[in-house]
Amino acid sequence: MSSDTPSRDRVYQVSSNRESASHKLRYVEGSAPDTDECRLCVGSLPQANKSDPLVTVQIAASEDIARLAFFEKQLYDKDAYSSLFFYQALRQWPSGFLTIKSDGKVAGYSLVVPLDGRRATLMSLLVGKSFQGQGLGRVLLEQAINAGQAEEWQELELSVSPDNAPAIKLYKRAGFQSVNTVKDYLGPGEDRLIMRRTL
Repeated sequence: MSSDTPSRDRVYQVSSNRESASHKLRYVEGSAPDTDECRLCVGSLPQANKSDPLVTVQIAASEDIARLAFFEKQLYDKDAYSSLFFYQALRQWPSGFLTIKSDGKVAGYSLVVPLDGRRATLMSLLVGKSFQGQGLGRVLLEQAINAGQAEEWQELELSVSPDNAPAIKLYKRAGFQSVNTVKDYLGPGEDRLIMRRTL
């Protein structure tokens, strides 16, 4: 834990010096927006250089919520999660609710919630519009997996549109495997592919 953040249970400092990724995606438990993207927004990863911002991932705090709700509304309008949802998530699943910051500014979040037994689900992951293209989404995905391992979850699950090949490819790179397709998972005509990985 970082010595300058005593109120946080866990802080991750991450480097953006990683391979390039070409897909933007975001998973969320709700209808997808009108675009072809799914709702798990992951920006592409440029090569690191001297001007790269300091990126940290840490447990979410109540002061982050207004910014997260703004990003949700900006990207998903009527399908956005509300501030109320985030406050509930903070109370119910604090260890699975992470925020990512770029040079100290809140840039996005991920939310992993428990299922039955030792399983959890990646409910949501979002990077704000002005922070996309910096690799923050993939960092969040990696740290969400790490957080699940720290909580000793045995399996992490997510759902994605069966037609979203780029998203499926990204998840497979992160160790997820396709296990089932559920018809009308998010409502009529909203089928979803279920993917899982062990932790």
